[in-house]
Amino acid sequence: MKTFLIRGVPLAMQQDGWWLNAPADPPASGKARVTRASVWHVALLVAMIALGDALVWQVTPGLSLAVFGAAMVLAAVVTARRLHPKRLGVVVAGSLLSFLPLVELVQPLSLAIAVLGGSVVLAVVAGLQGRDIPRAALRLWPVGMEQTVEDGARALGRPNTHLVSGWARQAIRRWLVPVLLGAVFMLLLLMANPIADRWVADVAAWDPTLPQAERAGFWLCLLPLVWTALRLSAMRERLAAAPARRHAGPRQEGLINPASTVRALVLFNGVFLVQTMLDAIYLYGGVGLPRGITYAEYAHRGAYPLVVTGLLAGGFALLTRRWVQGDTLLRGLLLAWVAQNVALVVSSLVRLDLYVGVYGLTHLRLAAAIWMGMTAVGLALIFWQVCAGRNNLWLMLRGGGLSVAVVYGCAFFSFDAAIARYNLTHPVAQDRAYLCGLGAAARPVIAAAEVARRHRICPGGHRISVPRDWREWGFRTARARNSLAAIQSKAPR
Repeated sequence: MKTFLIRGVPLAMQQDGWWLNAPADPPASGKARVTRASVWHVALLVAMIALGDALVWQVTPGLSLAVFGAAMVLAAVVTARRLHPKRLGVVVAGSLLSFLPLVELVQPLSLAIAVLGGSVVLAVVAGLQGRDIPRAALRLWPVGMEQTVEDGARALGRPNTHLVSGWARQAIRRWLVPVLLGAVFMLLLLMANPIADRWVADVAAWDPTLPQAERAGFWLCLLPLVWTALRLSAMRERLAAAPARRHAGPRQEGLINPASTVRALVLFNGVFLVQTMLDAIYLYGGVGLPRGITYAEYAHRGAYPLVVTGLLAGGFALLTRRWVQGDTLLRGLLLAWVAQNVALVVSSLVRLDLYVGVYGLTHLRLAAAIWMGMTAVGLALIFWQVCAGRNNLWLMLRGGGLSVAVVYGCAFFSFDAAIARYNLTHPVAQDRAYLCGLGAAARPVIAAAEVARRHRICPGGHRISVPRDWREWGFRTARARNSLAAIQSKAPR
């Protein structure tokens, strides 16, 4: 290392660049070292915030969110110290799968997939492997917030990493909730008080060279997100750290033990047998219901509670697995109970189908049907697990894979179009207010039905707004817009 003095400031040159450095033994106040790498990080931070401002600020969410997410991953790859070519392929494939739902349509589900998938991709970029990746993906943003505070404090003159880390955690614990809730309360009060809103607007407009308060707040929200992606190498050890394990002692029997499990399974089988027999008589046997009870009421009241019952049954089966494996009686009782749960969830699907056949399809009923089907398959997997003697990891991998596949597929499925198509092609009780309030994907379906029936279903006609530029573009909305234009061009004038 060579050291030079420039106007009394020591300047050292090492292999990783130029350091504006304090002497070997820094004084108590301490100066943070500024490396060429850190300047590069700051430059990327500014560029990414500017890109986020250009793509996202005051723009209807669309293709721009996917572009910004891909740019975040690219910035993380650029600043990563080492990235194996095989990992680069995983990163590219993971980014494509994570952000593709945003290209289809920006909705809460696609946003959740993008955040979770992007977190996993960034964990891979950080160099984590195997079982460390899911844990790191869950820790990524809280640890990134700590890293942002630590680096900011270090830049202001706190060279002791341990002190900075403790100070950052303490600051987050003391100030994160008050600041967030305070901001929410301020926004609510500004919405409720036009006088205070006018004052804030006057302050923001006092100097035209200053950014708006909302825009500055948007930049502050982007700062920790972008900095997290740029500082993955520094966070790698904390992201990969396994949770501390308690001293393994003798396992004590709690409320769930062999005796309570036997009694519970006998009672559960008896109770479920009554419900199974009632379904067999009234739902499948064609026997008339008691006076005052309609099939719609019977179907509606039983559909959702049976799904909750199935979920609770699955949890209980997992908790009692270690008692069941070595006992033939317990195993038989558990298998019988799980089989009854599968039958009841199938009955709940039949009930829901009866109810939908009368009152039509809605988002909640369609979502319930999907969750009922997943619950039935999950219970079937538990039945298979008990029969084959598999461990809980086997079940979690298959159940988790099924859940991820179904949820990911739902991001590309147009619920609005399916609901409109079903309700308009089946003899159900029409709720026109609900039908006409569906999203843009339902517009072509309703317009086609109006042309076929030669009368208007929704007042005011149909129109899908055109995006102002490419940032607001969405694939599903574009398809619906083109379909609607084709139907309207063929409609009689």
